[in-house]
Amino acid sequence: MKLRPLTTADYAAVLALNATAEGLVEPLGADRLDWLRLIAAHAAVVDLDGRPAGFVLTFTPGSAYDSLEFEWFAQTYADRFLFIERIVIAAENRRQGIASQVYRAIERAAKPFDRAVARVRSDPPDEAGLGFHTARGYVEVGKQRLPTGTTASLLSKDLMD
Repeated sequence: MKLRPLTTADYAAVLALNATAEGLVEPLGADRLDWLRLIAAHAAVVDLDGRPAGFVLTFTPGSAYDSLEFEWFAQTYADRFLFIERIVIAAENRRQGIASQVYRAIERAAKPFDRAVARVRSDPPDEAGLGFHTARGYVEVGKQRLPTGTTASLLSKDLMD
């Protein structure tokens, strides 16, 4: 597995991967993906044997990212966080440690910010997502009701150790 920069050639695969996780992540179109890729701290593809098997998007304070969760983290942590906006791994590649490898890489990159933060749907609950983050040392620091009617758990991991 290797992480490489997401390019426009990856858009079809990334949009298809995102569609497999709808309900857990927000829907994504090509125009939005293009904009997110340009403003992201990390817009990376998980490459397995030359094919996209997942992707990750992160954002740093001061970026033009426009989510309610990002705004909450910015108000709470100022400029001391890296927001893991979404990570999607292909269904056939889940439970193989790929997401953990991606998180390790992202958390190393987040060290200068003191903490990595993420959001996981909590109503209805994403038990797998919550369990994954809890096992990695993330703790719930807030909840937020989203315009979609769902609730998100806002999670943080202190990286100052």
